[in-house]
Amino acid sequence: MKKEILKSPPITAFTPDGDYLAIFSSNGTLKIWSTRDGSLLAEWKDLDGKDDFGYSCMACCLLGKKRKSSYCLVAIGTNNGDVLAVNASNGEKKWVSTGCHPGGVIGLSFANEGRRLHTVGSNGMASEMDTETGNIIKEFKASKKSISSSAFSLDEKYLAVAGKKLKILSADDGDELIVHPDKLDPVKLVSISDDAKTILTSELGAKHLQVWWCDMSAGKFSRGPVLSMNHPPFVSECRNVSNQEDSVVVLSVSVSGAAYLWKLKVLSEDEVIPTKVSVKANDNQSAEENHGSAKKNRVSVLASKIHRIGDNEVSVLVTHGSVDLPQHSLLDIGYTVKEDANTAHENKTLQQNDGVSEQGPHEIEQVITPKSKKSKKKRAASDLDSPTAGDVSDVGNGDASDVVFNDDLNEPSMGEKLASLNLADQNEDGGREQEDPSVPVIPPSADSVQVLLKQALHADDHALLLECLYTKDDKVISKSIAQLNSSDVLKLLHSVISFIQSRGAILVCALPWLRGLLLQHASKIMSQESSLLALNSLYQLIEARISTFQSALLLSSSLDFLYTGVSALLFSFHTLHG
Repeated sequence: MKKEILKSPPITAFTPDGDYLAIFSSNGTLKIWSTRDGSLLAEWKDLDGKDDFGYSCMACCLLGKKRKSSYCLVAIGTNNGDVLAVNASNGEKKWVSTGCHPGGVIGLSFANEGRRLHTVGSNGMASEMDTETGNIIKEFKASKKSISSSAFSLDEKYLAVAGKKLKILSADDGDELIVHPDKLDPVKLVSISDDAKTILTSELGAKHLQVWWCDMSAGKFSRGPVLSMNHPPFVSECRNVSNQEDSVVVLSVSVSGAAYLWKLKVLSEDEVIPTKVSVKANDNQSAEENHGSAKKNRVSVLASKIHRIGDNEVSVLVTHGSVDLPQHSLLDIGYTVKEDANTAHENKTLQQNDGVSEQGPHEIEQVITPKSKKSKKKRAASDLDSPTAGDVSDVGNGDASDVVFNDDLNEPSMGEKLASLNLADQNEDGGREQEDPSVPVIPPSADSVQVLLKQALHADDHALLLECLYTKDDKVISKSIAQLNSSDVLKLLHSVISFIQSRGAILVCALPWLRGLLLQHASKIMSQESSLLALNSLYQLIEARISTFQSALLLSSSLDFLYTGVSALLFSFHTLHG
């Protein structure tokens, strides 16, 4: 069965009120859209030559109290540590802060009605900037070690950072409020509620969100439920329910383009049934607009935001369709979910705005998922089978058999599995018993390798760096190397040269990385004296290997000559006696 191929979701950012949405299109163009009428507010493209995968995060805010004098400001973080601001009203760059976060920017958030910008870097530093000038007002060390994800609370009081450990800090001065005692796997996504009582985390490649309850007075975390999804999440949000101190609403969008909504009870570990929101396309052409695929005639949800929370329902703003011409819909979803297995879904056709294409409206489906029965069948291990996941069943499927199904994009196809069993060899050997070979491992995606490579270099993690070097895909290697800054290039160069001095499989894996470094970053490498010394040692190593190669070649030639003589004698012997 043909696999569904999912493209990387675009980088998006709403203004706090949800009136505007900034989207990076596939060609690296930034477009700011009005979610009220669908009109295009501004368009901007960096003329300095950065491509779309050079950007890492984005924040969007409306500055000014009066509607006529206000303007939309977009802050953009890059993988090389720069922060730049774009005036969305005229599409011009306002300022650039170069190299403020070496290693890459991983978090941006506006504060103080847009007059301040909070930034977080993968090197563990956090800063506060003046949005008028781009000057750094203050900064503090959020973590001594590298971090992979961060999030600011809506009330601008708290900062959550996640690397190998999860922390909650004061957004004002960086004081540590709570630190998770245990080490975590690499966290790709973290979210925090407005009172910092609820934290969401998702590990790299995981198809779920882990909920953490935070007790500020006791200074500790407690584990909450695991919120399962069919595909990994790329954005999440958690908000408190008004007039209900013990309830929180969680919204998340998966990489496949579906939105999920949960209502949780604080301090509860009970499994919660989500409401899944997907968009039905009106035709195949419309289905192919999205960043995913046209599977089941669906259009991807590009972004989603909690617009309003009431006692009985929540309003969710959903942006869907093409990144070049998105559509925006406001969907009211009630909290009450019937666990009746016959309740499949409720279809709602929403009124579209002026920004809708001529192909007609998309149909929003509010899919209410019935609780699946536990299956007694064994299933292949997936991301949900981790020790932290607990007893989790897949969501979005109505019957128990779907719980057994492992919807893993990296799982080999049926043809690959049959080929790995060597059935033809078994038939030729007359049914000879053979051990079942293991399923071949599919190499990680480019995004995964980029994150892991930077973490390995910043933390000097030898084992993690080896995992990255075992990647053989030339495109993944080239893309990962292209995003390295100068310091990371030098670190990787010295590490690769040390690996090349050894022999075996690691030597074969390290050579493509060395070739990519020399081709893409020759000027950076030649400008550093330490790199020249390393290259000189590499040259000496190559000369030594070549000298032994000549002896081995002579030995091989001698053996070939002797083997030819022996073969001639055997042929003569058989001729005389045969």
